[in-house]
Amino acid sequence: MVQHEGVDDDGDPDAILLDRIASRLGGGAATATELPGGFVNVTHRLRTADGRDVVVRFPRDRLRANEYPAEVWAIRAARAVGVPIAPPLEEGLEDGVPFLVSDYLHPAEQGVERPWSWLGGYARALGDIDVRGAPASLFSRFGRDLEAAWSSHVRYNRDALTPDDLLLRDGAYSAHALPFLRRQLDDLSARRFRFGLAHGDLAPRNLLSRGADQPPVLLDWGAATTGPTPWTDAQRVFEWAFCERTISRSAYEEFAAAAGVNGPTDERTLLSMVVLHLLDVTRWAHDRRPDLYDDYVARCRSGLDILEALV
Repeated sequence: MVQHEGVDDDGDPDAILLDRIASRLGGGAATATELPGGFVNVTHRLRTADGRDVVVRFPRDRLRANEYPAEVWAIRAARAVGVPIAPPLEEGLEDGVPFLVSDYLHPAEQGVERPWSWLGGYARALGDIDVRGAPASLFSRFGRDLEAAWSSHVRYNRDALTPDDLLLRDGAYSAHALPFLRRQLDDLSARRFRFGLAHGDLAPRNLLSRGADQPPVLLDWGAATTGPTPWTDAQRVFEWAFCERTISRSAYEEFAAAAGVNGPTDERTLLSMVVLHLLDVTRWAHDRRPDLYDDYVARCRSGLDILEALV
């Protein structure tokens, strides 16, 4: 039986599920402490009577697809190219709910120095991973041939930029922006990339310090994907710096230098990739999440206005 610190586990579905996962692990009585997490996963630290100290994660949405096998593949692939990770121990289903168990790593008291430099270096290292045997969920709807999939991805969004485009109709961009948008996607079509694994959320919150003499551990691989590398991760950092303005320009520059995408031409490429991303996710919301579509339209319009002003 698990003792849930600070949680009333009487009938609580998360507590019941954690009890059942703990019983699979063995080790007798256990104590569970909920850890800070995102909107996707419930995360607990589980300490058993026989000394095991692990992290257990399962999705908040019980109907969510099982993404943990792909996450485990990405973690192990990253370790093979020298990126420090929290070793996964077990993943599976309990009462039909996916779960993942990993080692709990104790953070050092000293924080990570120059986190954006570490993150940029990790983005660069992930580009060396051979993803041909990766799980299907790490690939886009355009297929496993990454170069062909990228070309199809860009062409799909470029071909949609017409006077009849639903995004134009709904205000995601204005008619005068059409030449700018077409030019950005044409530039991406002409650019040649290497392809590999991307972490998908390279931010300081996903680094765990092991002290000044050890490289930090990279956590939370739930957004892992494939695509141009290190561009896919760098594009997100560029968007945070220039569109959302949630990080500083100096943080972006530190990341870009370590990732090797820090020249003027590279910055223009990243700008074009953010244009593509904003258009593509707004089309996705129209097709798959109409309840979120208005929010995506507003975000797209705001981001594209900012990017056009930077050119």
